[in-house]
Amino acid sequence: RPRAMADRPPWMMSSEESSKRREAAKGAVPARPRIVGGPVAKKARLLTDGPELAPTTAAEGAAGDGPTPTTTTTKCPYLDTINRHVLDFDFEKVCSISLTNQNVYSCLVCGKFFQGRGRSTHAYTHSTTAHHHLFINLETCRIYCLPDNYEVVDSSLDDIVRCVRPVFSKADVAKLDGTTALARDVHGVSYLPGFCGLNNLKRTDYANAVVHALAHVPPLRDFFLDPDNYARCRSPLVTKFGDLVRKLWSRDNFKSVISPHELVQEITIASKRRFAIGRQADAVEFLGWFLNYVHSKLSRAAGSRGSIVHDAFRGDVRVETLSRKTHLTKRDEDSRKSGDDEASSSGWARTVSDVPYLYLTLDIPPTPLFKDSQGGNIIPQIPLFDVLNKYNGVKFTDAVKAGVQSRRRYVVKSLPDYLIFHFGRFSKNNFYNEKNPTIVNFPVKNLELKDQFAFAASSSSGDDDDAMRGDDGDPPFGTKYDLIANVVHDLPAGLGKQEDPLQFGTYRVHVRQVSSDQWYEIQDLHVSETMPQLIGLSESLLAIYVRHGAPGSAKTRGAFAAGALPPGLG
Repeated sequence: RPRAMADRPPWMMSSEESSKRREAAKGAVPARPRIVGGPVAKKARLLTDGPELAPTTAAEGAAGDGPTPTTTTTKCPYLDTINRHVLDFDFEKVCSISLTNQNVYSCLVCGKFFQGRGRSTHAYTHSTTAHHHLFINLETCRIYCLPDNYEVVDSSLDDIVRCVRPVFSKADVAKLDGTTALARDVHGVSYLPGFCGLNNLKRTDYANAVVHALAHVPPLRDFFLDPDNYARCRSPLVTKFGDLVRKLWSRDNFKSVISPHELVQEITIASKRRFAIGRQADAVEFLGWFLNYVHSKLSRAAGSRGSIVHDAFRGDVRVETLSRKTHLTKRDEDSRKSGDDEASSSGWARTVSDVPYLYLTLDIPPTPLFKDSQGGNIIPQIPLFDVLNKYNGVKFTDAVKAGVQSRRRYVVKSLPDYLIFHFGRFSKNNFYNEKNPTIVNFPVKNLELKDQFAFAASSSSGDDDDAMRGDDGDPPFGTKYDLIANVVHDLPAGLGKQEDPLQFGTYRVHVRQVSSDQWYEIQDLHVSETMPQLIGLSESLLAIYVRHGAPGSAKTRGAFAAGALPPGLG
């Protein structure tokens, strides 16, 4: 009895019957299931009648996915093949074969990145050749099974989604500074969120130290923990910095250390290779460039002249400048002591201007030339108050450049909630760069600036040398600060004087855990506890202080657009 064509195996069919069967198979289109009702009814029918079709997004339809419908299921036989120990989402999200950054998926079995999930894509080929079936879209965080091409929805995969894209609610942000509970990665290593080591991508320790210091400034941290705050900003650098801040404070990391690869790549592009991998740089120059760049992008996206950067760090200082053309480098002591009228008659031109700043530069006195009893140079130690007199409104700072002799004195007009001090250690002459190793002893708590600074009046009249004081003799804003972060530059022992200290030095940062008042020292991947008494004995380069009573989000002060600043100001 002859079999029907549908029941015959292919080897028993004639060529005409085989072609008819192939044409019938091509024309068969699966019927789209129709699901009616709310989420509860849909879930019930998914468990009984079959899967619901999930629409394909525009991003998933690009690069080979096509408009093919995708089913959704809560049951997948390949969930046990996921290997969380090899997953690493810190690197640049590009396909490992085509090097494209559009519609990239990560294989949850081997951790490699591939493009697309259609039949002609690299992810589909990888699933058929390596038999790795689960992939996550790194943009939408949706997980698919290939080559069957259906979406997998399972609660056991939520930890992977949280690792790719950490999410912080307002309650989570409010509890960051009040908890000391440790988190644990997939390897069983405990870590404290916010105090994770950052990988050194070859001489990028200066960026790691600055990023750690900025990530512990509460207003800046809270702003970047919510992507909706800068969703309108199209700058990739701002986006990658927000991603890194969220990873630093996340409790769902698969590793206790983080690689800032994506952020450093965007920094290299945005700075036009001024700060690049493999090239050491000054942390102060990087801080000034980074803050101004982020401020310009955020203010442009918001359509205003202010940003969270200026709200937290911006202050104002009044600069009085006396300048004249001269070929002498010797100071004119007589005209220095004379008044404004006598100075004008002797050729000095006087100008007064109000300029904003993001950090204040403190000049460190040069080291002594004599040696100690053992024949080595003495490393002096000076208190912080000795270098704060630059802004007392009396001391002049002299400079000669391009045949113009200038003398400046500074009067602080306003102090920000988060005050950054830069200790000017590096100097350059005609032969080589030098570093001043003088140790500046600064207090960790209760730094009072009321008696150290001269505070200028808020008016812009000509008679503006009087100090601005209230009825009780105090300025109208708080002047007491506590240290929250400290960046240190170290040199290796035995470094020759002819060697560039910037190229051979290393950076580390001290940050404070608020709830336990414990200080931590972070140098690249190494995180260790330290005592606050040792912080003031290091060769500090940057110190970030917070004002007493400063709110979690800094007050808006109507920041100006930052312009060119005179020497000594950020």
